[in-house]
Amino acid sequence: MDCDILLVCTGRSPHTTNLGLSAIGIQTDKLGRIPTNGKLQTTVQNIYAIGDVIEGPMLAHKGEEEGIAAVEIILGLPGHVNYHSIPSVVYTHPEIATVGYTEEECKTKGNFIFHL
Repeated sequence: MDCDILLVCTGRSPHTTNLGLSAIGIQTDKLGRIPTNGKLQTTVQNIYAIGDVIEGPMLAHKGEEEGIAAVEIILGLPGHVNYHSIPSVVYTHPEIATVGYTEEECKTKGNFIFHL
């Protein structure tokens, strides 16, 4: 392929430096992410983390869903994020999008009944 410009994308990293996390007792992992439990809570009571600063794909849709879930949990509701329903898009030409389980996950889990 002949081209004038080549873009090489090597990934993203969370922007957690200079947030003062260690001053409040939150340590990041080796990649700079904030560890959370299943309820998006950090190791410090009443501090939650969502989106690009926690484990998982760095997608706006993911952060939005986690934000809603975190607020629901704070309000005492059963907040939940279905990570398999969050779309992922690569803005190339042609565009590529995925949603749901991978073929490998389907094979591992066995038969699926899909509900729309």
